[in-house]
Amino acid sequence: MTKTILVLGTNAGQADLIRHMKTLEWRVIGASPVVGEPGQEFCDVVEHINIVDLDALEQVVTRHGVDLIYSISSDVAMKSVVALSERMGLPHFYDSEFIELLDNKAALRAFLRDHDLGPVPFLQVADAAAAVGWDHFPCMVKPTDGQGQRGVVRIDRAGDIAAAVDNATSISRSGQAIIEGFLDGVEISCNVLICGGEIRMKVLSERLVHGPHAIGVPVGHLVPCKHVTEQNQLAALDLVTRIIAQMGTRDGVLYFQMIVTPDGPRVVEIAPRLDGCHMWRLIRASQGVDLIEMAMNCLTGAAAVQTLPNAGAGDRHGTDMELMFQQLPPETRFDPVRFPDVEGTIHHEFRYTKNQPIQPVNGTLEVVGYYVRNTPKG
Repeated sequence: MTKTILVLGTNAGQADLIRHMKTLEWRVIGASPVVGEPGQEFCDVVEHINIVDLDALEQVVTRHGVDLIYSISSDVAMKSVVALSERMGLPHFYDSEFIELLDNKAALRAFLRDHDLGPVPFLQVADAAAAVGWDHFPCMVKPTDGQGQRGVVRIDRAGDIAAAVDNATSISRSGQAIIEGFLDGVEISCNVLICGGEIRMKVLSERLVHGPHAIGVPVGHLVPCKHVTEQNQLAALDLVTRIIAQMGTRDGVLYFQMIVTPDGPRVVEIAPRLDGCHMWRLIRASQGVDLIEMAMNCLTGAAAVQTLPNAGAGDRHGTDMELMFQQLPPETRFDPVRFPDVEGTIHHEFRYTKNQPIQPVNGTLEVVGYYVRNTPKG
């Protein structure tokens, strides 16, 4: 009997999940208020509803006889995935309490501080007045529950904090902002899969980012890390393991963003989902395993999930690979001619067709395409 999955969101990230489930011959219902997103062409049915409207989503689940609800690449979607799955008694990773901890940057900072897991100075504020007296510069101001680098700015002097806090709180769903110490160093990520109470995958990658003009916006990713010492890679893997142990070894996918500072690795954020950068393709190219497949096998029990040796920290059993983004400013129109073919790609796709307007996500530089290839020598 054909099973049905409800995928919350139909953007380019969700398209990866949708296509995977179609190869397994699942019926796919996509939910998104936006018409014409890339994943919609692969869905059996698209419901144009808001993915935070649990009552409307419950009706979709009932109407279509949904067996599973899932999403990747979106913190907003994951909150609904778990809350709706709990409500409907369907399989899911984590619970709403855990999702709330990771969704709130201030709560996560407090958790890491209280358990001595690479603490960073921070202050949660609801308005600019609450920031008076902060004297740790440079610092970062962010919405406590934002995604995609929106509202994230570096501040070097006290006079600029008020405007940054006002902007961050206006973007935040909770109306809260966080001020935290600036972390200087190489950015890295770690994709983790836990299944059966065991860590099955920990893959370190180097996160290449733009400069001050687009702070925090990624250029691409490297596996393995090229500009991080083996000692710091081992420290990062150890930090990830200790955080997971303190949180409780729960089945699911986690995406750690970290910065290797002079004092060692420090967490930027942890997401209870697959990343939004198609990292599963980079991991598959380098390590020969499919993170989406592993995650869905764990969630559905469809097949056993293998254990992958740690990728990173001098472990060279994989292949040096890179995933690089092609980007344009928002509110411009896409022209593929601006992006000539790249030599040696094993996968390439655009998110837009010619003359489509570029939709704002981070508001600075938006991903219009990406490719994966062997990292060039030198």
